[in-house]
Amino acid sequence: MEFDLMGITYRCGKIDARKQFHIVRRLAPVLSELAPAVGKPSAGADVLTPLANALAKLSDADSDYVVFGLLDCVRRKQPDGLGWAQVNTGITLMFEDITLPVMLQLAAKAFMYNLSGFFAALPSDLQGAIQKQSGQSAG
Repeated sequence: MEFDLMGITYRCGKIDARKQFHIVRRLAPVLSELAPAVGKPSAGADVLTPLANALAKLSDADSDYVVFGLLDCVRRKQPDGLGWAQVNTGITLMFEDITLPVMLQLAAKAFMYNLSGFFAALPSDLQGAIQKQSGQSAG
């Protein structure tokens, strides 16, 4: 999947299933904090506090694993037909102009591209869990 961000073209590839598993496993506490707010009409504002709290609880090592694991599949188009370059080495970013907002947007694109199928495979189970946690009837 190719996309433009801040005037630069990026390409997102696939992450292998084992690494996807480990990314989701590390994000499980974040996802469980968000579950009660998902699906509510005003979910945007309701999600910020639990998201911030859950992210704050992640260790630096887990945070790095998730972000750099997602960025491992992202490539940046080089000028003058020089091909595509990785955006990270696994522990550091390769381009100085990748700021925090850009890094998070790249990771989010990689997350959606690679892991949306995981969440789509469990819609009824996830919906039931959300309804149970928010006290709504499942029906």
